[in-house]
Amino acid sequence: MRGVTGANLKLESGSHVAVIGGGPAGSFFSYFLLEMAQRIGIDVGVDLYEPRDFSVPGPTGCNMCGGILSESLVQTLAAEGINLPPTIIQRGIDSYVLHTDVGSVRIETPLHEKRIGAVHRGPGPRGIKEIKWGSFDGYLQKLAVAKGANVIRGRVDEITWQDGQPRIKTRDSSPHMYDLLAIAVGVNSTALKLFEGLELGYHPPRTTRTSIREYYLGEETIETSLGSSMHVFLLNLPRLEFAAMIPKGDYVTACLLGEEIDGELLQSFLGAPAVKQAMPPDWQLDQFTCQCSPHINVRGADQPFADRIVFIGDCGVTRLYKDGIGAAYRTAKAAATTAVFHGISAEDFRQHYWPVCRGIALDNTIGKLIFAVTRQIQKRRLTRRAVLRMAASEQQKAGRQRRMSMVLWDMFTGSAPYREIFMRTLHPAFLTRFIWDIANSAWPLHNGGRLGKVRMEKTGVLGKVYQDGQVIIRQGDVGDCMYVIQEGQVEVLLEQEGKATRLAVMDEGDFFGEMALIEHEVRSATVRALGTVRVLTVDKGTFLRRIHEDPSLAYRIMQKMSHRIRELHEELTRKKAVGAS
Repeated sequence: MRGVTGANLKLESGSHVAVIGGGPAGSFFSYFLLEMAQRIGIDVGVDLYEPRDFSVPGPTGCNMCGGILSESLVQTLAAEGINLPPTIIQRGIDSYVLHTDVGSVRIETPLHEKRIGAVHRGPGPRGIKEIKWGSFDGYLQKLAVAKGANVIRGRVDEITWQDGQPRIKTRDSSPHMYDLLAIAVGVNSTALKLFEGLELGYHPPRTTRTSIREYYLGEETIETSLGSSMHVFLLNLPRLEFAAMIPKGDYVTACLLGEEIDGELLQSFLGAPAVKQAMPPDWQLDQFTCQCSPHINVRGADQPFADRIVFIGDCGVTRLYKDGIGAAYRTAKAAATTAVFHGISAEDFRQHYWPVCRGIALDNTIGKLIFAVTRQIQKRRLTRRAVLRMAASEQQKAGRQRRMSMVLWDMFTGSAPYREIFMRTLHPAFLTRFIWDIANSAWPLHNGGRLGKVRMEKTGVLGKVYQDGQVIIRQGDVGDCMYVIQEGQVEVLLEQEGKATRLAVMDEGDFFGEMALIEHEVRSATVRALGTVRVLTVDKGTFLRRIHEDPSLAYRIMQKMSHRIRELHEELTRKKAVGAS
C-alpha cells in the first residue's frame, strides 16, 4: 500500500494506524476500527498516543468534562455489546429536577429506569480522598486495548509528511510512519497547532469558554439532598445557556455552559437563591475541590479530513452543549467504518464520513434557534412560570401527554436531535397548552411548584433491577423495546395450556425482546428473573434512529439471532436423534 495515493488508498493486512488522543473519540475509533478489520479478516496495527494516565486523580488524569452519558448513548452502547459496569458509573440518573426562581419540578420518564450515567472522565478530581470508581475514559481505553490497540504514553510533538504518508515523533522516540492518522485531541489541546503548517484545508472549530467545579459532599449527603436526579437551572442570567448540578459518587459537579463563562457569571449562578435551595444547607459555594474553565466546540471544523488523515470528536464536530461523548462515538465509528470498508483518501472521507459531521452541524443550527427561544423564556417571569406549570401538571396527572416534560427531558439529556425537539414544540397541542399556561401563569400552582419527597435509591448502576421470579416481559403482550442484561440471569419460558417450558437461560450481555424492534407483534415468550438481575431497556425509536444513521449497528443483532437459530436447530436435531434411538 505504501506509495499509493489518491482514491486508491485502502487499509489492508499489515497497515499501521496512529490515533492521537486517548479520550472517548480516540478509544472508540480504535475499538471499532479493530473490530471491523477483524470482521473482514484484515490484520491492522493501531498505536494510541495518550500522555495522560487515567488511573491518576487530578490534572494528570483529567479530561475536563461534566461527565454525563446520555440516555440514547447508554442504550446504543448496550446494543453494541458495551455494558458499562457499576465501577465506572458513579450515579445512575433516573430524573431531572428543573429549578427556577418561581419553583421547581421533577421530571421523570414513564419507565422509572436509570439510563443516564454520571461519571468522572478520569478517576476523580484533585485532592480526591478515596478512589472508589474507575475512569470512564480509562475504561474505553481498556476496551480498545482488549481489541489489540497499543497505548503509547507519549506526547506527540512533531507531525510531518514523508512520501505521501504521515510521520509521527514524540519527545522520547524516533519517528514512526503510518498509513492513516486519526486525530482525537479535543479543542483544549495544544496538539492542534501541529497541523497549522501542513496545508490540509483543516481549520479548528470555533469555541467558547465554560466553567466546571467539583464539590466534595460525601455520598450520604448527596443521597439525602440531591438523590438520583440531575439538577438543572432555568435562571435569568445573561450569557448562561445551561447550568446543572450533577451528583456523582462523593462529589457534585457544577457545570455552566454558554457564552464565555467568567468568574462573575459563575458567582452570580452559585449565589442564586434557587441554587442555594437545591444544595445542602451547610454548602459553601467557595469551598470547592477542583475547578477548570475549558473551551468547548460551538461550531465544527472546516474540512476535518484529507488523504490519510481524519479529525474526530471535539476537534472535528460535536453536538452543541449536549452529549459530547455521544458525538465522539458517532464520529469515531463513522470514521472507522469509512477507513475499513471504503478507504482512507480524502474523497472516501468526504463521501462516507463528512455526511455524519454535516448532519451534526445542521442539527446544531436548529439547536442554536432553540437556545435563542429559551433565552427569551428565561428573561420573562411569566414564561418561566408557564414552563414550570405545564411540566408540573403533566407530572402530577397520570395518563396525561407529557409534551413539555419530554421536550425538557430531551433538551437536558441530549438524547434526541434538536430537530426532533423543535418539531415537537410546533405540535398544535403543545402550543395550545403552553399559551394557556402563559395566560394563567399569574395563578399559583397547586403545590407552589415545589418538590415533593425525593425518591432515594442508593445505587450508581444503570438499568432496572428485578428480583427472583419477577416477570420482565410476558408472552402475548405487545412490545416496543428490547432488553439487555447488565447483571445476572433470566429464563425464557414458553407458556402452553397452563404449563411453562424453559427454552433458554440468558446471561450478562445477552439481549431479548429484539423482535419488537423489527415487527409489531406480540411477545412470543415470557422472560423472568433468575435471582437478582439488572436489565437495561433499549427503546424502539432510539434504536431505529441509530440504525438509520449507522446500519452496522444491526450486525450484532443479526449475529445473535443467527446464533440462536443455529442453537435451536442443533437442539431439535439432538432431540430427533434421541427419539429415533
